[in-house]
Amino acid sequence: MSEITAHDVAAAERLTFFSDAVVAIAITLLAIELPVPSGATPEEFAASLREGWFEYLAFLISFAVIASHWGAHHRVFRYVRCADNPVVWLNLFWLLMVVITPFLTRIITEGDLSFVKFGMYALAQAMQMTTFGVMIAVIARRGWFAADTPRSLTRRGWVESLVGASGFLLSLPAFLVVEVWAFAVWALVPMIGSPLLRRAGVVGSG
Repeated sequence: MSEITAHDVAAAERLTFFSDAVVAIAITLLAIELPVPSGATPEEFAASLREGWFEYLAFLISFAVIASHWGAHHRVFRYVRCADNPVVWLNLFWLLMVVITPFLTRIITEGDLSFVKFGMYALAQAMQMTTFGVMIAVIARRGWFAADTPRSLTRRGWVESLVGASGFLLSLPAFLVVEVWAFAVWALVPMIGSPLLRRAGVVGSG
């Protein structure tokens, strides 16, 4: 491995700043298409709010999804000291999935929620988390993490990304059974799977 220079560190920081900016724009765009409640009386206003309940729920879910992706990116890239073209392109694909999330959110809120619409959203998120796992593996393999990087990243840190991706994939058959409640699978699988992996020693604990 070649020595990491100040130029390499600066380039990795620029990639992080660029990613932060794109995520900020995407997460802001989620609110643009939200229906504005109307009504001359409190009852009519409340009824209008109830009519748009799924749009508001989808907004909150997508906000949480993008925020979770960004949180993981922030935790990892604060320790990254170098990024070559493969890492940059992987990061760009990761950002592509972030950018299309507001569009996919609009799709699932237009008309009735179907398996195809739900599947498009879930598959995009699974691809994003898989891509992020590949990035972590590449960075760790090339020794581009800082010396003080937690073992949870350097020791098979990519596994937790794949656990998250599996949650989105498992939600597909779940949707056929419980429909809208399949959204809960996205949170339940990482909440249960990641602690189990740490206890089993599959990933580092700190």
